[in-house]
Amino acid sequence: MKKLLILFFGLSILGVSGCRKVVNEYYDTPNQTVYYTINANTWVTSDGGKTYTANLTFQNTDIYVNTSDGVLVYISFANGVYEPVPQTYFGISYSYEVDNQRVRLRIQSSDGVGTITPPGSISAKLILIPSKQ
Repeated sequence: MKKLLILFFGLSILGVSGCRKVVNEYYDTPNQTVYYTINANTWVTSDGGKTYTANLTFQNTDIYVNTSDGVLVYISFANGVYEPVPQTYFGISYSYEVDNQRVRLRIQSSDGVGTITPPGSISAKLILIPSKQ
């Protein structure tokens, strides 16, 4: 009788614990890449040429919410080679700030004192990264 009872409990433990299948659930949140061309006449200054800004506005089809999503900014000076911002290139410091309507790309002298001449036509690439909360 003891052998049957031990056999019954052993099989029931195997039956309960051996049938559970664990599945890892991953979700895919696709990002969006938006390309811009910034012409030389797009840059605007308000401090006599020490700092210039160019606004890259979002479109209705862009996926971005300032409170939870992320933005990566890259610029290309030639040949389609994109470099990440912030950075310094030939004595000009590139940075950016983001709100719900636009990315404001900012350039200024790397020493923060001198005046600069904005670059010619450059390309910018924004990678919009939605966040799944």
